[in-house]
Amino acid sequence: MLLITIDDLNDWIGCLSDQGESAVKDGRLTGRGHPQAKTPNLDRLAKRGVLFTNAHCQAPICRPSRTSFMSGLRPSTTGIYGNRPQFDGKGSLQPGRQVPWMTKRFEAAGYEVYTAGKILHGSANKPLGGTPCFKTNQGPYPPAKLNVPKEITPAPIWDIGIYPEKEEDYTDLRIAKWTGTVLSKPHADGAKPRFMALGFYNPHLPLFAPKRWFDAAPTKEKVVLAAEREDDMEDLPDIARRVSSRVSYARCAEWAIAEETNLRTLTQAYLACTTAMDDALGHAIDALDAGDLAENTWIVVYSDHGWHLGEKQHVAKQTLWTRSTRVPLIIVPPKRMKDTPRDVRCERPVELVDIYPTLVAGTALPAAETDRQLDGLSLLPWIRDPKAEKERPALTTIYAGNHSLCDTRFRYTLYADGSEELYDREKDPHEFDNLIAKVSGSEELKAVVAKLSAWIPKKEPRKPDLIDEGVRK
Repeated sequence: MLLITIDDLNDWIGCLSDQGESAVKDGRLTGRGHPQAKTPNLDRLAKRGVLFTNAHCQAPICRPSRTSFMSGLRPSTTGIYGNRPQFDGKGSLQPGRQVPWMTKRFEAAGYEVYTAGKILHGSANKPLGGTPCFKTNQGPYPPAKLNVPKEITPAPIWDIGIYPEKEEDYTDLRIAKWTGTVLSKPHADGAKPRFMALGFYNPHLPLFAPKRWFDAAPTKEKVVLAAEREDDMEDLPDIARRVSSRVSYARCAEWAIAEETNLRTLTQAYLACTTAMDDALGHAIDALDAGDLAENTWIVVYSDHGWHLGEKQHVAKQTLWTRSTRVPLIIVPPKRMKDTPRDVRCERPVELVDIYPTLVAGTALPAAETDRQLDGLSLLPWIRDPKAEKERPALTTIYAGNHSLCDTRFRYTLYADGSEELYDREKDPHEFDNLIAKVSGSEELKAVVAKLSAWIPKKEPRKPDLIDEGVRK
């Protein structure tokens, strides 16, 4: 088992990106993804398995998202909505449930577990089990490299530039090469199967990468910027603006959007860091392919949530729009599984919470009572037939009481104060036009809202708080 988590990677990867003139107009994105994204290793994995083009995270924030996919439980089940421990659900990771972390589930079933990099928030991987663990972190952060003005945000994590000077010191490359030593170890007959959980840091802030990846990125003058429309914010409810206005992010957004040069700097760095991470990924895949486990290994690669680079006048994450919720998800079954199609795309809505039950089912682990408590669905039916029908939409939650659901075409969002949004993502992939005002006059849209809203959690372990975790009134 090779589980690969990427931090803050949106859908700007090659295999999810539209190409050609229709993807760009006047230097701005019009299509999906980003035509300048260079991710050859993610792309080659997509050709080896199933690329889920409509995958969404359970929370557009690091800690609750990672808690969710590693426990198989939604934030509305665990009560974990924010990054800071004091916002956890009353001191209990999984109130009323005793579901083990995914890695612990496999360890109990006889797997040898390894971890490296960022899997749980803050790289706190000790609870995940296993003894061999590659411990590393981005910090301590070096001095400012490209002078994001510190009066905008004093946090050292908001930084950009060429670092480290020696490529072999690049954090994600070090993680990948250590992982390679695990994946390439000979596997004797009768030895325990291995579960390798690997977490890359880039393109999370600070946006540091070795020089050759900045050199390989488009120049600031030629970089294609995110999609925008002048009146984009006018049809949004007030709470949507508040939820996305966490103070440090809002101040950086003001810096980035005030001057196009600043946004170009940020976008170029994001693309450079994405390619640097992808190159590190290639080292891990090459090591797997060179060893004797390639025929029998499941590979799952995904991001914990997306990232805005100016869309809806926002920078960072923490929104219920597609840029924050949509993530890459690629599942590659073992080569020995001859009954699964390869190099295929599945457009059905899927969730990161589905990964846990998928791997349990895919490896045919002995049944455990806790498996019944998982909130996700096994994706084996869609791995075998990507066009199979799927009733359940994908659900993303930010703070208590704020939920957004996606099916194959529409997104419906209900906020804790009763405000709503509705988007036709097929006709409006950048979600410029909130259709909620048209619902009362359209039987079709009424049916869409009724169908999607039926999947909103009926109970949550916390009372809705409209200004949770520092969200400004």
